[in-house]
Amino acid sequence: MSQSESPFSKDRAKAPPPAIREIRGTLFLLAIVSDEDDAATLRADLKRSRLNEYKLQRCTSIEDARNMLRACGFDLLFLDCDSLEQPESEIDRLRIAGFDNPILGLTTRRNLNNPEFVRPSGIDEFLCKEDLSPSLVEQAIRSTIARHTLASERSILESRLNLSLETGLMGSWTYYPKQDKFLLDSIALAMLRFPPSPAERSLDEIVGQVFPEDRSAVSESLDRFPLKNDNVSCHFRVNGDEMPLLGLELRGKIWKGNAFDETAIIGVIRETPKTNELYERLAEANTAIQEAFQAREEALRKADQKLQALADEIAHSGGPTMPSRPQAPFSVPDTEIPENQASEPVPPIVAEKSDNSPRPKKVKSKKPAKSSPDTSKQDESLSIDKKAAYQEVLKSVARKKATAPKQESLPFDFAQEPVADFNPPNPAKEGFIGAAKRMVAMTRKEHGIDVSISIADQQSIELEQKKDLLFEILRELITNVVNHSKANLCIITLFRDEDEWVLQIEDDGIGLDEKLKSVNAPLNKIGLFQIRTQLALKGGHLDMVPASPSGLIARVRIPVSIRDGAKTN
Repeated sequence: MSQSESPFSKDRAKAPPPAIREIRGTLFLLAIVSDEDDAATLRADLKRSRLNEYKLQRCTSIEDARNMLRACGFDLLFLDCDSLEQPESEIDRLRIAGFDNPILGLTTRRNLNNPEFVRPSGIDEFLCKEDLSPSLVEQAIRSTIARHTLASERSILESRLNLSLETGLMGSWTYYPKQDKFLLDSIALAMLRFPPSPAERSLDEIVGQVFPEDRSAVSESLDRFPLKNDNVSCHFRVNGDEMPLLGLELRGKIWKGNAFDETAIIGVIRETPKTNELYERLAEANTAIQEAFQAREEALRKADQKLQALADEIAHSGGPTMPSRPQAPFSVPDTEIPENQASEPVPPIVAEKSDNSPRPKKVKSKKPAKSSPDTSKQDESLSIDKKAAYQEVLKSVARKKATAPKQESLPFDFAQEPVADFNPPNPAKEGFIGAAKRMVAMTRKEHGIDVSISIADQQSIELEQKKDLLFEILRELITNVVNHSKANLCIITLFRDEDEWVLQIEDDGIGLDEKLKSVNAPLNKIGLFQIRTQLALKGGHLDMVPASPSGLIARVRIPVSIRDGAKTN
């Protein structure tokens, strides 16, 4: 009777779909059964089952099966375990031949009911020979193939997930609240700056790696578990000496495998790029500023050399056309020097020069000197006003001399500035950025410290209501660097972090005193108590931590209060 005329055809057409999804394509089955009756029973059950597309091959020995596996790829294998003396070794031979698909074992009810019967490893499911039926064989094939397919897909997904975690710099973790225990993978351990082993860490160890200001947030986000349908979401910074501090994000959710498993929290940890990107942009801007300053200093040095050469040439008074007249007195062509210029201490400043260059003689007469014919020819050949050029040279030299080199002064003592019309930096008149840059330039010039400043979000800082307070704090912190740090390098950065302004000043000086290395130490001993008081009144704070390998980092945080935004008292 053909399959179309079989009485089971109508049943198959009307039967509901099985619980396990349909198998697509033709199944290739291999049966290693030595007994003819068992092979015939298996063949009959398969024929009466609802497996429409399948091909069954049979062999009697493992060696024949290995040869057939090399020639054809089978989806499933039936193995008569009663005919094998050492089933596990024979299964290993099949696996070595390259067969990785499911294996269904066939055995008697006596073996299955025997307590001493040890089921060989490598068998996905056992079938009792006495209980074989079309539905049982079909269900065993479908369920075994489904489990194997699911395991393969899960393995692929796990491999892809691990690759994604490694590529995206994301670490995984599991937290058991009752045991107060974390299990971290290698990436999470590296992010939290733990050694590669052990992978098991307590909650106190995790919190100990967090920046002190963020520890309470991390503890609260984990201590409030377990709650139903709740997630962990926490941002924090890792404690360390290098700036900026590494920012991380902790995310997790409740997980419970079954009724017997302990409720846990599973999650991932990843690096937040916002702080690092901002710091990199600030670092690039700072590098550009340093290069600009170096180019400016080089240009000023070359200009100063040319100006000094011109001063020496004019001081000889002979000019390039009359080298035979050494140290000729400086003659005034047609004008006389005013009394206020004649009484200026310019000649004494020139006389204090440490080099042996010829010095001009002081003019003793107010009357204009008569120019000789040779001098007139020299003036015509030079085509410059010698008197005006010489006075400019003297003024340039005077500006470079300090009035009291040995006197200790503040970095912004404007009374000592030789330029009479110089005004102190004022953010109210010239803006915060202009005043800050001019203050930095003065510090570099007067005290020989390589100071640089970089300001992000320049438009917002000019609209900030507390910019005068920020400027006064900047002035005091730079004064502290000049008077106490003995530093050669100072880097200043100002940027906006969410709803706070962050002003950071880092130097390579001697750092804090041993008694003051604590962040919460009183700062009145180093002259910064007033800053902390003013910041506390405005909702801000000041942190001072040692830099690596030497120096000090002063970090000021103050809430943003922009004129056209939400005002903060």
